[in-house]
Amino acid sequence: MSLAQRLPSELREFLALPGPQSLLVRGPPGSGKTTLCLALLEAAAGHRLLLTSRVSQAELQRGFPWLGENGYANIQIVDTSQLDATLRDVGRSVEQTSRFIDDSSPEARSLSEFLWLPSPVQEAWSRLPKDSPSIVVIDSWDALIEQYMGGIGTATTNLPDRGEVERILLRHFGGGRAHVVIVLERREESQLDYLVNGVVVTSREMSGDRLERWLQLPKLRGIRIANANYPYTVEAARFQCIEPIKAYTEMRHGPYEHEPDSLPGHIWPGSRSFAENFGRLPIGKTTLIETDGAVQDHILQLFLAPIMASVVGLNGRALLIPSPSLSAREIWDMARIGVQRHKLEQGFRVLDVTGQFEESARQSAPDLAKMILPLHTLAAAPEAGAAPAAGGQSEVAKFLASGGTGGAPAVAVAYVSGMVALASALRAPITPEQVESFPAMTQIALSGPPIHLIFLGRTGTPLFESLRSIGAIHIHLAVRQGRVFVYGSKPWTSGLVLAEGTDTSPYELLRIV
Repeated sequence: MSLAQRLPSELREFLALPGPQSLLVRGPPGSGKTTLCLALLEAAAGHRLLLTSRVSQAELQRGFPWLGENGYANIQIVDTSQLDATLRDVGRSVEQTSRFIDDSSPEARSLSEFLWLPSPVQEAWSRLPKDSPSIVVIDSWDALIEQYMGGIGTATTNLPDRGEVERILLRHFGGGRAHVVIVLERREESQLDYLVNGVVVTSREMSGDRLERWLQLPKLRGIRIANANYPYTVEAARFQCIEPIKAYTEMRHGPYEHEPDSLPGHIWPGSRSFAENFGRLPIGKTTLIETDGAVQDHILQLFLAPIMASVVGLNGRALLIPSPSLSAREIWDMARIGVQRHKLEQGFRVLDVTGQFEESARQSAPDLAKMILPLHTLAAAPEAGAAPAAGGQSEVAKFLASGGTGGAPAVAVAYVSGMVALASALRAPITPEQVESFPAMTQIALSGPPIHLIFLGRTGTPLFESLRSIGAIHIHLAVRQGRVFVYGSKPWTSGLVLAEGTDTSPYELLRIV
């Protein structure tokens, strides 16, 4: 299952509880409460009612096409924009009828209380089945109750105040089997927070110059709240949240997506999500993927695997200079997805950055061992018939150039931590002068065979920082609340959240809108 979900797992479990249940959804205007409530209606079982002044049946069909014909057709709408009577009107009617009603019995007292509820609520109650599950969404209760109260304050002693009407509402629905969802246009707590079984808080905030939406679950009685915070989006009027990223061994590694059309001078990244947000990889240029300290190296493999698979699948060449923290098993599991074995053996290589990686691979991933380039392959070998002093290309350079004869490109992926480990293994520590000249050295490397270079490093690492000026694509990754947020600065993108792959895609980038 993808980490991109229609609803948090805790809310799905809450909807599955036997009724009656009460849920409060509160948040400022524009934070996505209506879209969330429609997702709740879609996911709930049984009879479904929506009390609203926001959308008509036609608007529901037009504005939320993802519901489908069965979805919107099975949602009954009660219009709350036109009230039959305000609280004052009800008060006069109750006063007149009280002479004829003996409210000494529980049934009579319940009927008397029922008369104090706004007429749309009464209508919704009359439509509910008595012996089967149902759900009622009141969107929004603020708009309905304020219109119903008609400006009446607490000083009016012969009429119930808002708090008492809310208690009557919950008492009455507590006698049936319905889930009732009450929507408030505020983030602040109210007495309803203490009266209902569950509370959902939505927010719409700016983080830097990018929009973020967060859903919080302060309370859900009867449900274990494993994750109290969820980022979400309402793109295409569809509520979607993101579950926390899974452990590497549990993550789904979907296949890379084939290039839909050829674009000369560019490498297809193996992912539609990447291409839609950042474009394709220009040959002769560099991509920088910058991370904070909480992004684990194996998370980056989700980005890298489809890029390298796409290149190898076209008979190109892919070279990986890995982080020392990556195991041979992790690299092998990443590399072999979606690529024919003979193409992988021909077009994929891993540079041994520690001098001991090859031996480790023989133990844990023997199939990968034959694709590892030892340290000595970095040294230039003499050309045939030439004296050793004449020099020549290294085995690594020859490998990258060997796929370019038929127009197939090459991609070299280098973890900055791997390059530091490589320098240490070669007993050639990186000096400040080398850091300063690294961009120029990179540009020289790009002037050879058709190649795209990808560098991955943590914010603040000197070697990575020196490359900022030459990155054609620059992507930032940050972890918050167990999710990986992705931001493009070249090109600029809105906030994205990384979700694992599906049966047809390597990963998803969910745009926060």
